[in-house]
Amino acid sequence: MPILKKVLSAAIISTAMLTITPAAMAAGKIEKATMADVTEAVEDAVRLSDETVAAIKENADKETVMNLFKETKQASKRIESNVVDRLRQKANETLRKARSKYKKGESEEALTLMTKAAKIFKDIKAKRNAF
Repeated sequence: MPILKKVLSAAIISTAMLTITPAAMAAGKIEKATMADVTEAVEDAVRLSDETVAAIKENADKETVMNLFKETKQASKRIESNVVDRLRQKANETLRKARSKYKKGESEEALTLMTKAAKIFKDIKAKRNAF
């Protein structure tokens, strides 16, 4: 009898966890992004990546450039499209490397990587517009 109680309580708890988990996972996401939202996010990412490249070239202060890196990353997170998801991941990885190099004081390498990331964001825009 004690074993039956343990098995029954384990089954009830696991069932409760299965019903609660999907609702909890969806709590952060209110609704699916519209085409206009994705287009705006792509435009923002392209604009901000170009601004970041320009700020690095102009030797802007470190805080300004770091904020631009952060804003570019945030804009790219809003790009919710399966069509360009792999390119977005590649751009984010390059952006991360550029930010890391810039933090270490390696501005030339950061500029090269950020220019590459900006080109990838432009490729995302072209692929998104073709879709």
